[in-house]
Amino acid sequence: MKSSAVSFLISTQNPDGGWGYAAQQSSAVEPTSAVLLALRENLSCAQSCRRAIDWLRGAQHLDGGWGFSSRDDESAWQTAWPVLALARSGEASRVLNQAVKWLLDVKTVQFGEDAMQASKKISTVDLSLRGWPWLPGEASWVEPTALAMLALESVPGIAATDRLNEALRYIQDRRCPGGGWNVGSPVMFASALPALVNTTAWVLLALFKLAPGSILFEDFEILRTAMHRDGGVLGLAWGLLALKTLGKYDTLAEGRLAGLQHKDGGWANNPYKTAAAIMAFRGYL
Repeated sequence: MKSSAVSFLISTQNPDGGWGYAAQQSSAVEPTSAVLLALRENLSCAQSCRRAIDWLRGAQHLDGGWGFSSRDDESAWQTAWPVLALARSGEASRVLNQAVKWLLDVKTVQFGEDAMQASKKISTVDLSLRGWPWLPGEASWVEPTALAMLALESVPGIAATDRLNEALRYIQDRRCPGGGWNVGSPVMFASALPALVNTTAWVLLALFKLAPGSILFEDFEILRTAMHRDGGVLGLAWGLLALKTLGKYDTLAEGRLAGLQHKDGGWANNPYKTAAAIMAFRGYL
């Protein structure tokens, strides 16, 4: 299974060195970074990984960040993906240093006292805490915050920064009442909002290194429930990856994910989903 999945990824690499969200689709930052993470330890894939690194380097903006693709001029949340992939691939370069600086410096919207008081009527969150936004200058959201935390944790010497410590408080503030996380506020108009599988998985991956003691039993249970309810490739893959990283297992999820693999070795003709599945069976990013 693993070898056929790797073959699928090698066969779908674009001539420019990147990968898209489907075979023969234009290269994009997220799938290229995810495939690099999936292949980085496979010695037979060294040349493909080098081409992927070169594509990411070429797609970086002058400000140190990345957008959706090499044709996107605005740096955004996708920057966390190359930082994660390059750092875990052992790349120590000016490219990585600039990207780390962009992530640490990115601005979020600052709420005034009146706005924070008004928000208490509909939500329970502390708007003074900063996470990371999808786009610079916008409000913080849970998933880009978890991705940025995980990326920065992968860079030596970054884990103890004030920025990460504040993000940890942000994440703890956004936990859903029954465990797990959704995209933003856990409560709206006194009603608890449901945890989502992908978001919860990424938060748990981020907390594994930074603050494992802050993970609750309920977080695991809600993740299992959400990943089986979702039943899709990414829900099963990211959920399984988070569980395995934290020393938990779910053989039913493994079987369901394996059953979604196509005869060509990939999942849904999608390099991004295939990379996620490879990492889920491997058990770590």
